[in-house]
Parts: sequence; structure tokens; C-alpha cells
Amino acid sequence: MIRYIIICSIALLMAGLISCSKKSVFMVIDDRMMLDSLGLISDRLTDDDVCNQPEHYYPDSSDLTMNKSRTIRLIFHIMNSTDKKNNFSPEEAPDYFWTMLNNAHERLDQNRKMNLPEGNDTPVFPPNYRYKKVTVPEDDDSDGFLYHYDDELYYFLNRGRNRNNYRRDVINKYKVGNDSTLNIFVMPHHPDSTASETYKAFGSGIALGNSMKVAGIYENGEESWKYATLINHEIGHVLGLKHSWIRRDGCDDTPQHKNCYQSHGDPPCDGIASNNMMDYNNSQMAITPCQLGIIHRNFSKDGSLQRKILEKNWCKKDTSSVITIEEEMHWQGHRDVHHDIHIKKGGKLFLYCRLSLPEKGKITVDPGGELHLLGTRIHSDCGGSWQGIHISKGKQESGKVFYKGEVSIEDVKQVKAQD
Repeated sequence: MIRYIIICSIALLMAGLISCSKKSVFMVIDDRMMLDSLGLISDRLTDDDVCNQPEHYYPDSSDLTMNKSRTIRLIFHIMNSTDKKNNFSPEEAPDYFWTMLNNAHERLDQNRKMNLPEGNDTPVFPPNYRYKKVTVPEDDDSDGFLYHYDDELYYFLNRGRNRNNYRRDVINKYKVGNDSTLNIFVMPHHPDSTASETYKAFGSGIALGNSMKVAGIYENGEESWKYATLINHEIGHVLGLKHSWIRRDGCDDTPQHKNCYQSHGDPPCDGIASNNMMDYNNSQMAITPCQLGIIHRNFSKDGSLQRKILEKNWCKKDTSSVITIEEEMHWQGHRDVHHDIHIKKGGKLFLYCRLSLPEKGKITVDPGGELHLLGTRIHSDCGGSWQGIHISKGKQESGKVFYKGEVSIEDVKQVKAQD
């Protein structure tokens, strides 16, 4: 059902249904039959999968709709035994993990060109996402850390009969944030395991929905920056990425390889080693365009696990500039815009997926401009309302809105017709 589509002046072109002055006139179309009566049906062909293709979500510093950095809300759970001997204390943890997060941000910001395949021309885009520690009512110190002393659930075991790396018991008991926060559980390996000469308490982790476990950090006594790539790698899994040395990660720019930690001269590790963040290597400093496309696609999917853990920084309207459309543009992906959109004479904007407008945002279509809604949902994902589509009329022509498929316009503040 088509709801709250606001169209002005089109009626003049449709045998004088409404008379307009030089001012904008608004007409609310709230059902498909009314929109059908206007006859402005788009003949544009659409691809049913257009909203899922990673290439439509590449970060682009030149595009106001694609250059906003996303912020991931997270909180740390420091798991310890009741004797408090097996993990960071409340005095140690904040500085240690603050330094780790800062280094993780630096590594994201330094996104490097791919080593593989040799001689590749894979471009490099800014990752455009960050981490932010948040507080919850359970956080007495309001510093983004929770401390749990639980002899049954504090430890991490990734092999053997009693392995618990995939078990969610500790998550189910201590998770906070109602799915709006990434819960990171910092767990030591079990002391009985580390006492064995054959058990290696490596830094390791596992992503489980919008929670994750990391282990081996405390007992190895290493500097915090050495685990920044572990954090980036595991959060990469939370954001939808798979290990990239296999051929089933959904990306053509991450070639299959032997997953060598580094090159040491002997086959199969006698060539250049990978530096991708989702491989196991001594760099983990490269994220490909396709991988970033997957991440930002998941950020943009309404209701996705990844979108739920984001800070909603797309809701406040940015009045410093307007997105101006002066030529033919195709937005082939879900988008959250922070500005008004102005389609000028000669401009054509084709919308294929979901579009969120900020509070009090609007779309203006000048005479000679065109807006095409192709299976589009336009709304305001901010709990408020936006101001609708404003169609302007000149002496000879009006702005036009075309549609095709299931179009939905939601959260528009109702306005009366104006002369």
C-alpha cells in the first residue's frame, strides 16, 4: 500500500485536476489507486537483487550519502574466577583496552592495499566505521566495563571434550544492551589447560551473533596493541565477513590462498603472504572494497543484527549542505541520508531500495526534475517524521514523480494543500 506520498502540481499535467499558484501545492496520496490515477508509471527495468549487491555500498568520500562513518556500540565483560586471579582487575582493564581500541582504529584508518593476488590493482577505500564504548545501567563505573566473577563460566576452552568456545552460556547470563550493543567477553584460557605443555593459550576469539569471545589476552602478558587486529578480525565476523582465504566468502577481490602467517621461503609459503584482515597473517591490515560493501550493506539493512548495534548518527539533519541532483543518478542500495535532497531541472534521481530521511528532512523536485521510485521504501528511521516530497511548478512544467513496483512512503508529517 502506498502511504503518505506527497505530490505537488502533477495534477495540472493530468487534465487540470488541481490549480496551482507559483507556490508549492501539496497533495497527499495514501493508496495505490490514487497514485495509479496519475499515470506516472516508470518504464525503468529493475534488478530484484539490486539492494543486496556489495558494490552498491562502497564508501565514497565524494558522495554525501555514502561518506558518513558508522559507530559501533560495544561494552567489555571481564570474566574472572571468584578468587580474582585470572583476568584484568578494574584498575587494569580500562587503560589496557582503551589503548587497544585506539590502535584498532589506527589500523582501520590505515587500510592498506591488498598483497594478493600479486600485481593486483584492487582499490583501497576508507572503512568508515568506528568503535565506541557505551555504558548500561549495570555499569556502576560508567566506563564501558563489566566485571563478572564466576567459577563455572569465566574460562575459554577451544579444544578437548569440555571445549566451550561455541557455547553461549556466559553470553546468555551476562549479555546486556537488548541487542543494541556488541558484547565482548574477555576470557582467560582455563588454568588447568595452560598448565599443560601441549596447550597453547594463543590469542583467539569467536563471534556469536552480536556478541563475541576473546581469549588469551591476559595470561600472555603482551602489550595491548598486539591484540588490536584480533579485535578487528572478530568484529569483522560480527559485521558479516567470513575468512577470506577460502572461496566462499562472497568476494571476488579476496583470492583463495594457502593462508600462510608470513612468507618464510619454503612451499607453500614461499611467495607473498596475505595481509587481509580476515586471514590469519602477521599484518591483517587490508579490507577490500567487496568486504567493505558487505559490512555497509549489513549496516544499511533495516532490522539487521549489524544495524542494531550502531549508534543512530543519521537522525540529526545536517543543514550545512543539501544533496543536489543535477544529472541522472541511480541510488542502488539502502541509504540513510542526513541532508535535504534537491532535484533540479534536468536532474533525475532513481531510488531502488530503502531511503531514510532525517527528522524534518525533505525531498524537493524542481520543474523539469524527476524522481523515480522503483520498489522504494522512504521513511525516517529516527522515531519522528520527515516533511515529504515537495513538487514545485513553473509556468510551463512541474516536477514529476514516477513509480514502479511496491512503493511505500512512511513517517511523513501530514500537511495541508497550500495555494
